[in-house]
Parts: sequence; structure tokens; C-alpha cells
Amino acid sequence: MRKLILIMLVLGIIAFVLAGCDYNPRFNIRVSGTIGLEFSGSYLVVMSNGQSDSESVNGTVPYEISVTGTNRITVSTVSVELQKQTEEGSLKVEILKDDDVIASSETTAAYGVVSVATE
Repeated sequence: MRKLILIMLVLGIIAFVLAGCDYNPRFNIRVSGTIGLEFSGSYLVVMSNGQSDSESVNGTVPYEISVTGTNRITVSTVSVELQKQTEEGSLKVEILKDDDVIASSETTAAYGVVSVATE
């Protein structure tokens, strides 16, 4: 009986460790503000292995982009810079990690620019 309990305990610890290794947080870039407001800019994603990828973005509010890594390579940094294409309205950019807002910035300036990044 003790042997069975010991084996189950060891298997439980192994499963816990392996499950922790596969954790890969999900990042979302959420663009909100004045509905229909046009914006343009780019975002940069840096991975835990040092690789980076930059993408241009042209869109209208509301807008959302999802960013994740792969099995052992996770997202380290997300940086976003967007500019309003109008004088009026507001533009807000939030970076979420697993549904929690970790960085945000907003502008109402004419043709204003929003820059936001994770630490």
C-alpha cells in the first residue's frame, strides 16, 4: 500500500512539473475608443529565444490581436505604436496577459499617437 501511494505521489509530482513547463501565456492587443475610428501603426513581439516579429496594422476601432508563443518559446515583450488617422475621437490601446490588463495608453489628440509596451 505504501508503495502504491509513493508511486502515485511521484507520478503526481512529475505531472505537475510537466504541466508547468507547457505554460504559455496568451497576450492580446486590444484597441478601443471611438467606434469606427481609423488607425495605423505597428506592433513588435519579442520571444523568449530572442526572435522578434514586427507587423504593420491598419484598422478601425474596435480591434483585437492575439499573440502567443509555442511550446517552449514564450512571448517576452509586446510593444505597440498606433496613430489616429483623424483629428476627432479617442484611441486606447491595452495589452492583456491572460485577460489581465498589464499596460495601457490613450490619446484624444488630433492625429495622436499611442505607444504602449510590456515590461
